[in-house]
Amino acid sequence: MDYYEKTVSRKPIYEGNIIDVEVLTVELPNGRTAPRDVVRHSGAAVIVPVTDKGEVVLVKQYRKPIEQVSLEVPAGKLEKGEDPKICAARELKEETGYTAGKLEKILTLHPASAYTDEVLHVYLASDLTKGEANPDEDEFITANVYPMEEALNMIKDGLITDAKTVAGVLFAARLFNK
Repeated sequence: MDYYEKTVSRKPIYEGNIIDVEVLTVELPNGRTAPRDVVRHSGAAVIVPVTDKGEVVLVKQYRKPIEQVSLEVPAGKLEKGEDPKICAARELKEETGYTAGKLEKILTLHPASAYTDEVLHVYLASDLTKGEANPDEDEFITANVYPMEEALNMIKDGLITDAKTVAGVLFAARLFNK
């Protein structure tokens, strides 16, 4: 079976600061056509900062789309053409104050491939040095250090629900439990 969908037409719907939206008409493998709503996003760098003691640094912030406070790993949107590793180092420093002696890419994620082209580049940050955070003007966040076991329990108990955080923390815990 052919799993390819050929784009026949595209109609821009919205251009925003973070996302663009378009409606595609695609030709299916059986020759029929169908609409596809697509959210375009430049991608992001995600950082799982782990201390020498095996603790994970998480940031707490209010997320308007879900109308609640969220506990997450640091992350930031890629600028056009930006190297994800450079973005990861910058966002780690801005959001937590930490700098990493070592940044290692551990995962590539498509958080919602059914409707967006967003790609998350997930980095493990280690050999951390604490400094002062400098979040963007519109970011109201706090960074705290949690034992890895506590972070895993918060995932299990539904207190951490952010997908990139769940994936990043679970994968980092797996790496450290080899």
